[in-house]
Amino acid sequence: MSLFYKEEHTTCYHYTMLASANFQILHFNVSHLPQLIEVDRSVLIFLLSGEARVTCNNYRDRHQREGEMLLLPCNSCCYVKIIRECTIISCSFLPNVDFCSSFSFHDLARYIPENYSYDFPVLPVRERVAQCMTLLRQCLQDGVSCAHFHTLKERELFILLRAYYTKEELAAFFFPLLGKDVDFKDMVLMNYRSVRHINEFAELAHMSTDTFKRRFKDAFGEPVHKWMTQRKAELIYRDIVLGQKTFAEISIEHDMSSQAYLSTFCKRHFGDTPQNLRESSSFDTVLNLRT
Repeated sequence: MSLFYKEEHTTCYHYTMLASANFQILHFNVSHLPQLIEVDRSVLIFLLSGEARVTCNNYRDRHQREGEMLLLPCNSCCYVKIIRECTIISCSFLPNVDFCSSFSFHDLARYIPENYSYDFPVLPVRERVAQCMTLLRQCLQDGVSCAHFHTLKERELFILLRAYYTKEELAAFFFPLLGKDVDFKDMVLMNYRSVRHINEFAELAHMSTDTFKRRFKDAFGEPVHKWMTQRKAELIYRDIVLGQKTFAEISIEHDMSSQAYLSTFCKRHFGDTPQNLRESSSFDTVLNLRT
């Protein structure tokens, strides 16, 4: 179905360009090579059709099928291998979104299951949400891309999540974005790629280093040094296997004293040298779900 007065829509100040849209439709063909996904905001993925294997941070090679939705947290290091041609709708969002006027995103923290251990869970796309995605897909394909439309559809989606999923399901699903100090956690996820050392992070947060460490441990449940080392390892692995940077460039970019130290780091974290990792793995197109 075509739009009336299409030029009026596309030339409007509120018309949303693809790169800044809350929602996007993406199609992926089968590929024997994994692909890297970049997300600079947290993203919900609705797999409308197809089949894929997804790696997100240290949760590797998870089999995803059509009719499922998954969460890619802000600035996570993600890879996907397409097993069967896929069509997805992505929804990028900020964690200040509310499910409704009486239940905020932050309220979910109270419903995290006791002794819960996060393992990158997926949720089924239930009937009413699937119907919402079908209509959304049709409107986007018709060219409806007003910023107000995207905002309203995001609000509708979170109302439907509130209506058709239990609070415990949602709490477990959104667990990486929740905690005792959600605003602090969001600040960390938004900025950790741009800092090198803990004292830089503390300065960015306007705290002393000791205060930042205590607040981080309280929010994330582990020491900041351990958490940042894990994120650093994931980013180094990404740069090695993508193959677009020399090992010298990777060493400099990740604040390593030499290529020899990079090799030692890789052997410790990945069990092999950078050269062997690069030769045994390759990635094709970088997919920007949010730029």
